[in-house]
Amino acid sequence: MHVTLAFLGETPDDRLPDVTAAVETAARGVTAFDVELDRSGRFPPTGRPRVVWLGIGAGAPNLMALGERVRAELGRRTIGFDNKPLRAHVTIGRVREDVDVVDARAIAASVEAMRLPHLRFRADSVVVFESRLSPRGPKYTPRATASLRVGAGS
Repeated sequence: MHVTLAFLGETPDDRLPDVTAAVETAARGVTAFDVELDRSGRFPPTGRPRVVWLGIGAGAPNLMALGERVRAELGRRTIGFDNKPLRAHVTIGRVREDVDVVDARAIAASVEAMRLPHLRFRADSVVVFESRLSPRGPKYTPRATASLRVGAGS
């Protein structure tokens, strides 16, 4: 499970040290924190769903601040990333473009009716993932990790 703080897209391998340095700098001094998943939703919110997600309640301000730090450090190193506004969420599924109307409506209704149990995890690191898309879905490979600080109350 992960929350995307910045999506880089195609990035040459020789830029990995710069990406790693950006993430390490952004994570420096940030204390690990709890994240609570408290609702379900979809993108777009109306019409045919493309992405089904779990929304973040507790911990969202921490994630947003960390995401802004990561994005600022990437920018300082002129590393391109998708600059859409950060929406802290966990993607749990993607809907194929060729889904028929009946199935699309069923997915939308299921997301609407979904009730979540208490879901909480500890955000204790920032990981740089390489993602490779395939017909079976994305494969994520960690390329670098920056640990968050363990502090009082952790």
